[in-house]
Amino acid sequence: MRRRLLFFGFGALISIFFLSMGPENRLKETFYAYLDYFDMNQRVISHLYPNTTDDEGNVLLIDPEFSTQAECQLMYYNLTKKDLLSVLEDGEVNFELSDEDGEPCQYFVIENSVKGNALSVTFELCYYNDKSVKVISFTFNNENGACDF
Repeated sequence: MRRRLLFFGFGALISIFFLSMGPENRLKETFYAYLDYFDMNQRVISHLYPNTTDDEGNVLLIDPEFSTQAECQLMYYNLTKKDLLSVLEDGEVNFELSDEDGEPCQYFVIENSVKGNALSVTFELCYYNDKSVKVISFTFNNENGACDF
């Protein structure tokens, strides 16, 4: 029995070694995906990505909604929507400023630096009728007061 277990363990180690040597290291990507599952930042940010699935299960990317304040701030700071949404890539959730227990919508503040500038974006995540993500407002380089209504 012990001999069988040793052969099995040795074979498993060799297979893991060969899988990790390939040009497309899916083993490494899968391992990191499992680790990210336990990271609260990654879990929240994955819900904020504006996508949905169709009837066949294909992922459809959709643009999130932007509030009038966010649209005004985009014009004021001369930013694009793509620049603003890049805060989701490697961003961190500021749970002190977020309202994750809100009803019917939750509000999350994501902070990151974009093009060398500090950016803090407030997202609204609603599951009322269907999942919807909306950009409420943002602060650029800790400046307050732009387009406050």
